[in-house]
Amino acid sequence: MAADCLRILAVSHSCVVGLNQQRYEALARFSDLDLTLMFPTHYVSDFDGRRLDPDKTTAERYRIVSGPPVLAGNGSLYFYRRGLREAFDRSQPQVVFVDEEPWSLSAAQMVWAAQRRGARIVFFTNQNLRKALPPPFCWIQRLVFRAAGWAFTAGEEAAEVLRWKGYTGPVSLLPFGVDPTLFRPQDATSLREDLGLQGTVFGYFGRLVPEKGVAIFARAALGLCDRFPEAVSFLLAGSGPEGDRLRQMIGATPHAPRFVFVDRTLREEAPRYLCAADVVVVPSLRTRRWKEQFGRILVEALACGVPVIGSDSGETPFLIRRLEGGVVVPEGNVEALADAMAAMTREPARRQALAETGRARVLAGYTHEAVAATMRDVFLKVARADRR
Repeated sequence: MAADCLRILAVSHSCVVGLNQQRYEALARFSDLDLTLMFPTHYVSDFDGRRLDPDKTTAERYRIVSGPPVLAGNGSLYFYRRGLREAFDRSQPQVVFVDEEPWSLSAAQMVWAAQRRGARIVFFTNQNLRKALPPPFCWIQRLVFRAAGWAFTAGEEAAEVLRWKGYTGPVSLLPFGVDPTLFRPQDATSLREDLGLQGTVFGYFGRLVPEKGVAIFARAALGLCDRFPEAVSFLLAGSGPEGDRLRQMIGATPHAPRFVFVDRTLREEAPRYLCAADVVVVPSLRTRRWKEQFGRILVEALACGVPVIGSDSGETPFLIRRLEGGVVVPEGNVEALADAMAAMTREPARRQALAETGRARVLAGYTHEAVAATMRDVFLKVARADRR
């Protein structure tokens, strides 16, 4: 442990999945930081209930400490049965980064321990819905707000909600990053041929669930087939409860051959499938309890040089406008989406221009290295503030 390095302890249940450690791998490359990362010995997926065991438990440039969780799988309720003392003893942190929602029990646990050790606190939130929390979560959130020296949010809506909740400290945007060596433009001609995709290809990537707006995409796509009967096709990559209904709806039309369903793609295969599309569509719909947060697929598509169309739901329109790599349509509006898709079909030069601009923006500010640089700057500011 170098004496002149800023000592950081980060806690994040999502880092049970090794891919989610990439921002920390980039952070640890800074020679003036000494990083320890803590996550549970296992977790439970909130999508399908699968048990998740860590697939990356050692690292060259940073320490990893894991502890057995209680109530694994519930982001608000999970906390550590053991391991916290080891994490603090090994890291001797000056800054603790709580990569958990500020009302969670794990956040309360980390803040309590950090305050006992005299460490400064930074937290992260992705919550973009204005909703009041019941006790004890509202009490925990208030505790974290008072203790924190800085906050990160994934998007602009989350920052607005954070202010609405009463947080008055400094806030910085911290997007989810992308690996540009994995997500990059590549020739997908052979994959398109294997899948039977022809003409302008519109892709949907994600869970096949109502709130993702996949039925809106399918209806707009069917309407587009009537306008361009030989010039468009559609790739739907994902799985979920809407899958069978969509197949039945599309199968009852003469346009069924234009649609290709891929149930699931491995992470390393995702860039090839993205590059098989000419445009990626993100047609999310807000519900009473959910809005689209930071859509990683938007950044990944643009990193691959593929422009996007997104609904004005949640963080999607803010992200598209910042990246300037696509167009925004009203959520739930089948006709508006079909019109935007038609314009993309007719204007390949516009598609190319959007793709080039969006990719340049991603490479400038949305790689893991760029995200890590933002984290480092904030951690150094928080540590310096403590010395004043």
